[in-house]
Amino acid sequence: MTKSPQRGRNAPPTKITDLRAFEAWIIDQGLAATTATTYAYDVRSALVPGFKERLRDEALAPKTRHRILAAGRQWAAFRSDDELKTLLESFRLPPSRRKHPKTPIEREQLFKIIDELPKADYLTPAACAVIGMLACRGFRVSDVLRIRRDELLQAKESGMLVYLAKGRRRIEFGLIKTWSHYAIALADAPGEWERVEDLISRDAKPKTRRKAAVRAIQRSLNIVAGRCGIPRVYPHRLRRTYAVEYLRHQKGDPEALLKLTQHMQWADESTALQYVNHIRGGELDAAAERMFER
Repeated sequence: MTKSPQRGRNAPPTKITDLRAFEAWIIDQGLAATTATTYAYDVRSALVPGFKERLRDEALAPKTRHRILAAGRQWAAFRSDDELKTLLESFRLPPSRRKHPKTPIEREQLFKIIDELPKADYLTPAACAVIGMLACRGFRVSDVLRIRRDELLQAKESGMLVYLAKGRRRIEFGLIKTWSHYAIALADAPGEWERVEDLISRDAKPKTRRKAAVRAIQRSLNIVAGRCGIPRVYPHRLRRTYAVEYLRHQKGDPEALLKLTQHMQWADESTALQYVNHIRGGELDAAAERMFER
């Protein structure tokens, strides 16, 4: 008689295919393939000591512990493990602190980067085009990297870029003069490739190509920003800067938040509200300075 596999919270999967099935299940929930791979790794690392012990390991970075907790909750749902689900739902971790605050760069710094790109012969044309799309349209870097070649070619013909973004959300952006030349440059890139990530990290293994491509864009952006004398610029700061500048140009419009939400194609206005503080903070400081004017 075959012994039934254990289903307790500390029981490892009976086969490696369990984790592969878990990855496939995560993707079916609408999460990215890279997230599925990371969650499978986190689950594997937590099964032997147990999730409680792993989450209490203070040697781990706070962000890592939060990710393991999220992976564990997904694992509990996948395995229909009510005991683990109850344990992790009640588990509380200290807040994850960022090393650097989520702040935009200055408008002048953004334009320095944009103006440097046409002269950046020290980068590949594909890397320049990706950075240009981040700076001039506020794309999420992982979204640009997952865009398919056929989607770019269709955009070149129709003037509308339609692609699947993070979480398999269907996004439609009209090509306008501020960034269309970057999208067209990618569409016209020579060679055999399927997604933009293939252009950026051709030598990386398919499973890790997107992560390798993100790191490559980060390195390229560091070089460009360094030449412009701008410290600590990472891809999402360009996205945040773009959104802040868009909102700044809607000043006085009662529908500003709604317009920003629709322009960025966010799910709701709660995301847009985060950007108000960047603009209001400067206004509040200016008001404080005016108090002492004589």
